[in-house]
Amino acid sequence: MLSATTAAIAAIIFVAAFIQGTAGFGFVFFSLPILALLVDFRVAVVALVLLAQVLNLLILWQHGFRADWKSVVPLTVATLPGIPVGVWLLTALPVAWLQGSLGALLVLYALYQWLARPVPRRVGRLWMAAAGFAAGCLGGALSSQGPPILVYVSLQPWDKDRVKATLVGFFCTTGLFVILAQAWQGLITPEPLRLALVCTPFMVAGVLAGRRLYLRLGDDGYRSLLTVLVFILGLAMLARSLGG
Repeated sequence: MLSATTAAIAAIIFVAAFIQGTAGFGFVFFSLPILALLVDFRVAVVALVLLAQVLNLLILWQHGFRADWKSVVPLTVATLPGIPVGVWLLTALPVAWLQGSLGALLVLYALYQWLARPVPRRVGRLWMAAAGFAAGCLGGALSSQGPPILVYVSLQPWDKDRVKATLVGFFCTTGLFVILAQAWQGLITPEPLRLALVCTPFMVAGVLAGRRLYLRLGDDGYRSLLTVLVFILGLAMLARSLGG
């Protein structure tokens, strides 16, 4: 029989994997704040990064690895020079200010989508480079490189499969660098590996359940879901900035 702590961890991982299985993002963002209340923060971070990489590969497999790799590779490359800039921002500006600014921008973007209802259109390479660089800055400053990429793919005139697979493809490529960096720092120890192993069945169950919901969504429904999650993401970051 599961202990109360294990049951809580299982529920957190299942819900976070369900969100990622449906939308293509959100696993670490939604699970880390709660999981870190139950286990050591560093252990939680490393375990979630490992789980997220397995989760991303599983989702890519579900989509036949049909990400827009012509976007994924340049986006990933463009993140690299942004990372040291983000680290500098972290030392130069209060974390609460950074979180609040990002949260406000995400909320404004969601409101823009709802009120202006812009027609998706192909975004040029300059915007691609800007999105990648911004992702690197946010990754270096807040370990939250996803929002600029989410905005970038949601603006493209792609069907939902291409949007989701490209989003997950980016997380997969950047996740490799994160895992290598953690391994270099000696952070991948038996403790996070055991936690990841315990969480894996619940993660798989969550992503399969999320896949079922995803298949019921049309392109417009999926885009609407992305906007709602961006709005929630923005509100959460605003709340954290005020709480910090």
